[in-house]
Amino acid sequence: MSKTNHFGIAIAGLGTVGSGVAKILSDHQVGDHGLFLKSILERDPEKGPAREWFQKIPEAFVNDQESILQDPEIKVIVETIGGTGFAREFTLEALKRGKHVVTANKDLIATHGAELCAKSQSCNRHYLFEAAVAGAIPVLSLLREYFQTRDILELEGILNGTTNYILSEMETRSLGFEETLKQAQELGFAEQDPTNDIKGYDARYKLVILAYLICGQWISPSEIYLEGIDRLELPDFEYASRMGRSIKLIARMRRVEEKGNNYLQAFVLPMMLPRENVLSKIDGSTNALSLKGRFSEDISLIGKGAGSLPTASAIVSDLNRVARNEKPIPLPSNTELFQLMPFNESFFRHTLRFEVYDEPGIVGMIGKILAESGINIYALEQLPQYHRIGDAERERVIFTITLEPCSEGVLWEALDKINLASFMIQPVNVLRESL
Repeated sequence: MSKTNHFGIAIAGLGTVGSGVAKILSDHQVGDHGLFLKSILERDPEKGPAREWFQKIPEAFVNDQESILQDPEIKVIVETIGGTGFAREFTLEALKRGKHVVTANKDLIATHGAELCAKSQSCNRHYLFEAAVAGAIPVLSLLREYFQTRDILELEGILNGTTNYILSEMETRSLGFEETLKQAQELGFAEQDPTNDIKGYDARYKLVILAYLICGQWISPSEIYLEGIDRLELPDFEYASRMGRSIKLIARMRRVEEKGNNYLQAFVLPMMLPRENVLSKIDGSTNALSLKGRFSEDISLIGKGAGSLPTASAIVSDLNRVARNEKPIPLPSNTELFQLMPFNESFFRHTLRFEVYDEPGIVGMIGKILAESGINIYALEQLPQYHRIGDAERERVIFTITLEPCSEGVLWEALDKINLASFMIQPVNVLRESL
């Protein structure tokens, strides 16, 4: 790797994203600032994406962090180690030693962002993470530099390419969840352990970061209500289609002013979206984000949200930013203190999917429990093709009930009673639609 000046880069962790950064740095003279790849910290260079690079440039590989931290030519460390243990300790030490840090590690940022951002400011170093949210879409830069974030009232997005691919395939090709997940893994869209994606953790981490940039305060990931996509089944998509809806995993944040208090409503949920909603049209592994401003029209950002090179391109963009100006970007200001709205106070229109052993009086019993909770039924629908013989020759029936809008808390109380009924095969699955 030839160099034109001494603005050296070290990559810590040469996995999928790290190898993408190496490719961009080696294939192109990046920017006008002479960025060059000086060192690669990788414990096992003979495996995975690192192997190809170890065969090309073995002299760049190191196996101890001190050789990077002590090297005066290395100005920026690209942290693509992943996780929240060693990556956190290494990042703190790198900032302390005067290195800028660029990362795509959304788990680490969402969990320890307050500490790491404060450390970067006290050390007068950059800590940049454009690549942590929505890959190649420059949403964080736009929030920092273009939008008046105090005027953003609402944000909702598709922030995970794996789950969007799975949902798109289930909707358009009528493939079951397990079959679609396996296909996503074979195509490289899903990890062999897909838990972070299908359970919604990945999207929640990204929502934490977006909320920080808009509101200037860190929310603990565990405080944001979360449901993944792993309980969705084909009948959900058929019912949604008959209602003119698509199902998407939506990360949403909304400012709510109530009785003189400022609240944030934040959640990650599978939701039914009207077909005219721009997010309902986002297919495959694409990410998208819609912003609603106090004074602006709605703004939508769409692009590749995952993969080696889209994510790496966002990292290299941050590297160029550091090279242009080594003075760190100020932290978002916090002019208002927001409380997180309890999710059980949120109102939606709910569609409930029931799978039951068929017997007389089921709908009457469910209707009675809902009525006792003050919940009105809007519609009931049953599709015969989902009837099947179950255990002991008992007929299994799937049907849906769509409710008039009600609060989550009221619905939960009713479902606690319904799910105890002897005819229930599995707990009620809930899909929501914004009002």
